Amino acid sequence: MAKLSPRDAKSRVVRFNDEVFNGRNYDLLDELMTDDIILHETSSPEDIKGREAFTVYLKGLHAGFSDLKAIIEDQIVEGDKVVTRYTYEGTHDGEFMGMDATNRSAKISGIVINRMEGDKVAETWTNADFLGLMQQLELIPRQE
Repeated sequence: MAKLSPRDAKSRVVRFNDEVFNGRNYDLLDELMTDDIILHETSSPEDIKGREAFTVYLKGLHAGFSDLKAIIEDQIVEGDKVVTRYTYEGTHDGEFMGMDATNRSAKISGIVINRMEGDKVAETWTNADFLGLMQQLELIPRQE
């Protein structure tokens, strides 16, 4: 399994962002992620393991925020990892994490670290401003 150049590694993450996350083309996950992908998600009590579970996770995000999009702000590659700083924005127009739709828009920041194995993502760590999200959706009060 050949290691990707930093440029190609970034390109794989950009493709995931554009075509899967923003474009909802879940079939591309077969090409972009290993079968045994592991997602370490700060909002989840357990790791999400396997491409099928990862797909269910993404579909759940998109069900809660049908217009959700991620905008890449910065990317850094170091060794087998691609670090991406994102801005996420969307409207909470469906059930999300057991919460009924608020029909409010939100915009938050986050960082995702992807570990590559060859030309596929094998492991992902995400950290997003869920407190800010809940405050913008008025599900918890803002602190002054």
